[in-house]
Amino acid sequence: MSKTQDPVAAATRIPRGDVGYLIGAAALVVIVAILALVFGIIRTPALEGLTDAQRAALPGGVAWTEFNDREGCADLMVAQPSGGAESLTCSEQLDRIVGWTEDGIITVAWTDNGENLQTRDPATGEVLSSRNLGGYLDKPDAEGIGSGFTVERSEGLLVLANRSSTVVWETEADARYKIGTLAVSSDGRWVAMTDSAERLLVVKADGSEPPAIWATGVREWSWRSVTWEGTEPPDI
Repeated sequence: MSKTQDPVAAATRIPRGDVGYLIGAAALVVIVAILALVFGIIRTPALEGLTDAQRAALPGGVAWTEFNDREGCADLMVAQPSGGAESLTCSEQLDRIVGWTEDGIITVAWTDNGENLQTRDPATGEVLSSRNLGGYLDKPDAEGIGSGFTVERSEGLLVLANRSSTVVWETEADARYKIGTLAVSSDGRWVAMTDSAERLLVVKADGSEPPAIWATGVREWSWRSVTWEGTEPPDI
């Protein structure tokens, strides 16, 4: 005679395959918890995206280069006021951006015979002109905090101030949260900056508004620098 099956037990019994899944999920939770305890979680300041009014007020776009480790080349990235960031081209020769005038985005590109000053179309990335500089230029250090701006930390606060010591941004932030490259627009009213959360931020230079997120997924790269539209290149 067969045993009578308890309907409650049958309904709550977990299939063997699901048991393995649950064990794996539990192990993953434990691993994440251990990593959080060992390395900690970097608290990133929460910010809003650009508003339509802010986009309309921006004096132009910004451009930068970042290394594309998947393709093994350097992306020429552009963020326009009307949108986010996009790669115009990925080049093995593209090095750093030194200006962005009405003629186009101006870069210094390393080649086998030295370095070339190139002008690229800001819509397509196409090389419009190229001039050999007759040698190799010294690469500058990563720009970091510059243009008269400073960052100070005190009791869990990050304070970004301009050259007049006016506080542009004050926020609670983890000590490991960093502001990277910083650039002031040609009209002096806006500051574009990258941060360790891989974001491109923009803020008014007088500190009248909090920073806003212009683009995300911005990769770290030692020679990267942000260049505003309207920036004249150095005399090289």
